Amino acid sequence: MDRRSLLAIVITFAILIGWEVLYMAPKRNELARRQAAELESRRQADSLAALERPAGAETTAAAAPTAPAAPAAIAGEPAASGDFLAQDAGRTAKRITVSTGRANIVLSSAGGEVESVTLAEFEKKDGSPVELVPEGAAGGLRLSLLEKGEWTGLSGAAFEVTVDGAPAADGETIVLGEGRDSATVLFRRAGEGGEAVERSYTFARGSYDVSVRVAMRREGALARTEGYSLGWECGLPSTETDRKGDLRKFAALGRVGEEQYRTDMAKFGKTTRLEHEGTVVWAGARTKYFFSALITKAGKRGSGTLVLLGDRAENFIGCGIAYPFRGDPRLVEDVFTWYAGPLDMKALSGYGLGLEKAIDMGYLRFLSVGVLRLMVWMKKGIPNYGLIIIIISVLTKLLFYRLTHKSFKSMKDMQRLQPRIKEIQEKWKGDRDRLNKEIMKAYKEAGVSPLGGCLPLLLQMPIFIALYNALGNTIELRGAPFVGWIDDLSMPDTLFRWGASVPILGNEFHLLPILMGAAMIAQSKLGGSPTGEGAPAMQAKMMNWMMPIIFTIFFYSMPSGLVLYWLVNQVLSVAQQYIVQREIESEEQNRALAGAEK
Repeated sequence: MDRRSLLAIVITFAILIGWEVLYMAPKRNELARRQAAELESRRQADSLAALERPAGAETTAAAAPTAPAAPAAIAGEPAASGDFLAQDAGRTAKRITVSTGRANIVLSSAGGEVESVTLAEFEKKDGSPVELVPEGAAGGLRLSLLEKGEWTGLSGAAFEVTVDGAPAADGETIVLGEGRDSATVLFRRAGEGGEAVERSYTFARGSYDVSVRVAMRREGALARTEGYSLGWECGLPSTETDRKGDLRKFAALGRVGEEQYRTDMAKFGKTTRLEHEGTVVWAGARTKYFFSALITKAGKRGSGTLVLLGDRAENFIGCGIAYPFRGDPRLVEDVFTWYAGPLDMKALSGYGLGLEKAIDMGYLRFLSVGVLRLMVWMKKGIPNYGLIIIIISVLTKLLFYRLTHKSFKSMKDMQRLQPRIKEIQEKWKGDRDRLNKEIMKAYKEAGVSPLGGCLPLLLQMPIFIALYNALGNTIELRGAPFVGWIDDLSMPDTLFRWGASVPILGNEFHLLPILMGAAMIAQSKLGGSPTGEGAPAMQAKMMNWMMPIIFTIFFYSMPSGLVLYWLVNQVLSVAQQYIVQREIESEEQNRALAGAEK
């Protein structure tokens, strides 16, 4: 969760608690006094009646969208270094497509790079598969060589290509399935002086993992090279309808030793490249929901440099790993695992390397992860995440039922204390410190808390934030439908659109926040006016309408799953308030009858 979203949530809860303390609590006290007076008068006439009940509670947050990417180099412009490193622009590149069942990867003999990655299990709003390489971008797992302090990318160099040892034809497609569980595509470029570069990709059926091998013979034109780098320098495209929110999640990440690094794209301004030296474990670039990462092989992790790339002006994010040639080796060989797929909590946790921390779960990560795992577990038996959210809302209400019940009782006890509080205020009005001590002493002796009505709200705030993080940032809930027009619980529900953009509403009509606002108005109406006259009545009228309007605006751009959670929570709150109020009224009536009999 970004700071703006967290601030919106905190401000919302602050407004809600302020409303509870400054408006609803006095309103309840006034109503309770009126009820007691009415009950007493009716007792004297031997008749009893029921009264009314007040309301109050809600919260808010913000959502997030997406954007495209542009290429950058791990270390500057190519440097001329003989024929071997020349860019063979005149040769037509061959393209090889490998389908693993989960992804379709297109490789090019120009540099032996990744030209396209489409994910078969994930679609964009227009129905097309998610693509992880921006259109027309080069540098997908670009191999670069360092010589005389300058880096040369091999993107334009022509490589010979074979598939499982046999020469490959341009446009060849390899489909992994029954009878073929793996395939290796090898790219090789050799020079007249004995120099050679090989890079290979080994694909496995039904996997997002690709084994990537880099090997070099440092003879001839490569004898003076000082190091090499492998990087995701093509960037990542925006894949979501909410483009701005998607772009806010773009980040370059990595791990060096036990230290993890993350730099959001927004922080790449004048600086477009950051380096962290040490034992590189992995390097990655992510969007809101998708991830490309290079993972070094355990047991062969040498000292190198984690390179984080970004350019906010170009909506570009990338990463790389660079290694120097220490000891002037003639033969160099390294093996990596390349992951290109969704930010899936279970899959990334399986590596045991902290890759799952690439998923942005906000400031309450442990609770957000717990909520996500609970929802995924419930999905095994409940087919719809919308139903799961409703069940979680009901469970939350049951969890805090007794506490909320107690808070209502506490408010009633506070009302009974009002005569004594007024006496204390009158007696110690000239001594503020003594006044506060005496009031708190009275509360303590009566066993009540002046903040009792706020406690249930405060305790629910972490659950709200955790659910917001789970709904807005996890691939499991991306595109999860509920019913009817609610076709994506991670996005606001859109009933219909119109042409022109309207302030606050934009060009979409979101029904759930409107229903929530209407529920708030109805809930406020149940409480009536605190006094029914003068300025307080006007104040009540304003609060009865202004607070629902404010919260409708807060909720308007939230994920529909979160609004659904609070809508259900509020409906249950109304029912609970009715039950508790009837209990309080019954107690008052019994107390009045007992007094009459005496």
